[in-house]
Amino acid sequence: MPLFRYVAVTPMGKTVKGVIDADSLLVAKDRLRKQQILVTAVTLLQGKQDHLRLDAPLLLSFTKEIAQLLRAGLPLYEGLLTIEEKYRRHKAHPLFLDLCDHLKEGDSLSNALKRYPATFDHIYLAMVKVAEQSGDLVGVFEQLAELIARAQKLRKELSAALTYPSFLALFCFFIVCGLLFFVIPSMKELFEDRPLHPMTATILGISQWVNTHVTFLLSLVATLALSGVVAARSRVARLYLYKTSLNLPFVKTLILHSALVRFCRALAMLLSGGVPLLEALELSKGVVKSPLLEESILIAEKRIAQGDRLSAAFKSAPLIPTLVLRMLSLSEETGKMQDAFYSLAAIYDEEMGKHLTQLTTFLQPALLITLGAIVGLVVLSILLPLTDVSSFSAT
Repeated sequence: MPLFRYVAVTPMGKTVKGVIDADSLLVAKDRLRKQQILVTAVTLLQGKQDHLRLDAPLLLSFTKEIAQLLRAGLPLYEGLLTIEEKYRRHKAHPLFLDLCDHLKEGDSLSNALKRYPATFDHIYLAMVKVAEQSGDLVGVFEQLAELIARAQKLRKELSAALTYPSFLALFCFFIVCGLLFFVIPSMKELFEDRPLHPMTATILGISQWVNTHVTFLLSLVATLALSGVVAARSRVARLYLYKTSLNLPFVKTLILHSALVRFCRALAMLLSGGVPLLEALELSKGVVKSPLLEESILIAEKRIAQGDRLSAAFKSAPLIPTLVLRMLSLSEETGKMQDAFYSLAAIYDEEMGKHLTQLTTFLQPALLITLGAIVGLVVLSILLPLTDVSSFSAT
């Protein structure tokens, strides 16, 4: 059923906006008139639905709420209707209303969610589909809420760990620009016709050069920024940058462990939900966000299809740690592979937290020392000739 966005005025003179589902524009207007409101505009929302999406916090709230409502005994449609009423004034309300509309028409929840791929990824859809077949919607939505919450926590930890060092680096850059473009040129007249220390002459020369070539430097920065944007959209460039990052000690560990955490956690949840191993590997590959690890998973899929075990398929993968291979080999003997992946996700999550702490502990003093060294060098280069001038005057 199509969705229509409307703007109306209540009897109290208040302007209200909302969304209504109806078979046609005339039916939508008729239903709105029955609400005793003055409709000023009604537009078809169909065609814009593909652009509707839930941000990460709202997706987590939706998943938690639907799990709680189902746990309380509400039918699925009634639970969705409750959520739709709660977010009636929210910009994402059309999405919830559309889900209710499709369930009311007899469609499955997985098919309704499939209409919004920007919000619900393949793992989410696969788990909901499995839940519909097994009847365990409550357990699956609780697992999905935990998976989304942990993924958001991982992103926040990475962001928090890199925010302060990035701020220091940016602050250092602006301090250097201020010294080179404003402070040093304003003191240039003090050093005219005076013998200069080599350090002072070097600093003055650098300042003069950057002030003379401002246009060139701005063009260079703009070109590099544009090249970075273009490269970010190129798979070849991303792969090259990824391989280069793996040569950096701390960065390599963070990239590898964060990818393993996402992969192990997603695969564990899919296997515990009853998804076959090959399908679970294919779905988990989409959340890894590591080109080389994705290639290893693809190779493993082919070898498993030929009859190999997962531990043997991963044995030749260079990025798969020995711990993963040992735990997989043991879990294949016991038949508890999902438990092994849950344990691996917890292990590498803890390891990644330790490395994040080490990285921030190292970066913060390193940047502060760098900033202090640069400012101290410039100040020293200015004080040296001033000291000579005062001594000359006293003489």
